Amino acid sequence: MREKKTLPTDLAEKIDGVLREAGAKNREGNVSESIALGLSAWSLLPAPQEQWDFYPQIMSRSLVTKYAAVGDAAGVKQWIDTTYRMYDDPEHRDHLVLMLEGRSLYQLGLTGEAYDIFAKVHELYGREGFAGEDMSYLEFYLKERAQKEL
Repeated sequence: MREKKTLPTDLAEKIDGVLREAGAKNREGNVSESIALGLSAWSLLPAPQEQWDFYPQIMSRSLVTKYAAVGDAAGVKQWIDTTYRMYDDPEHRDHLVLMLEGRSLYQLGLTGEAYDIFAKVHELYGREGFAGEDMSYLEFYLKERAQKEL
C-alpha cells in the first residue's frame, strides 16, 4: 500500500467547513442536502483522490451510508466502488468496507447481494467478522446459507 499524503491545512479547513454543514443537514434529517454538500466537499479534493489520507476514506464511506438512507442503490454501488478504491483494496477484502457494503445492500433490500458480501466476510474473517452490532447480519447469513443447503 502506498503512503497517503496529508491535505494542505487551508484545503483541509475548507473541506471541514463543508463537511460540518453536511453533518448539520444530516442531523436535521435533510439527507439529500447532506449528500449534495458531501459531493461538493468531494469535488474540492485534488485528483487523484486516493492519494490523500483520511478525507477520501471518510467521505466515501459517509456517502455510501447516506445513499443507502435515501434508498439510492445506484449511488450506494458507485460510492462503495469508490470506497474500495480509496482504501486501496482492489481485491475487496477490507473488513470495514465489506461490512459497509453488506449493511448498505441489506438496508436497500438487496438481500441476495448482501448475502454474497456476508459470505465473503464469513470466509475471510469467520464469526468474528460480525462482532457487536453486526451480529444480526451473521444470523441472516447463517439462516440464508442453511436454506440454500437444503
